[in-house]
Amino acid sequence: MERQARREQVLRHAKRIFARKGYHRTNIADIIARARIARGTFYLYFENKRDLFEELLEQVLGELRLRIQRLRIGPAEPEPVEQLRNNLKRVLNFLLAERELTDILLHHATGFDPEIDNRIGEFYERVADQIQRSLDLGIQMQLVRDCDSRAAAYCIVGGIKEVVGQASRHRRRDIGILAEEILQFGLRGVARPELLAGLPHKADVAGRSLPRN
Repeated sequence: MERQARREQVLRHAKRIFARKGYHRTNIADIIARARIARGTFYLYFENKRDLFEELLEQVLGELRLRIQRLRIGPAEPEPVEQLRNNLKRVLNFLLAERELTDILLHHATGFDPEIDNRIGEFYERVADQIQRSLDLGIQMQLVRDCDSRAAAYCIVGGIKEVVGQASRHRRRDIGILAEEILQFGLRGVARPELLAGLPHKADVAGRSLPRN
């Protein structure tokens, strides 16, 4: 237990330094000074800075998996839209509470370390995988229209990244309003057309030309 607690201590301090200085400007000396451990102690837990950083990414993925719950259908279950709303609230609460991790993910500078760039890319790929699986399930349940679920998943990832970034920057804490705006935007983008009375059919939209300046 003492070993695990010390490891978590190193991760906690590293997370704060990464958020403040960025991955590339942070070095192991910064981390061991902040955690008040010897250099040899650091290497008991992690091979290098990259190994530690990847552990933080895995922590985020694990937390997101816990918060994105599979939709359930049944007379005793909440409405699917309410379940989606609750998923969003759980995700937003986590991301805005873990500002250091959010800052690392949103503001990581690319181009310095191709391997870390790939790890960040893989992180977002795996988040998109989770969302795509939810969309595919929604299509099977006839709650979501037929669509390119991969492209739709990236739209959702991009939208949430921007909303979380703005909320974190401006210290906005009204999770309910944020979740509702994301939910309504997402539903109008992926809900079955017959559920959206008054909206044009996709064939009508496809036949329109963009206005000229």
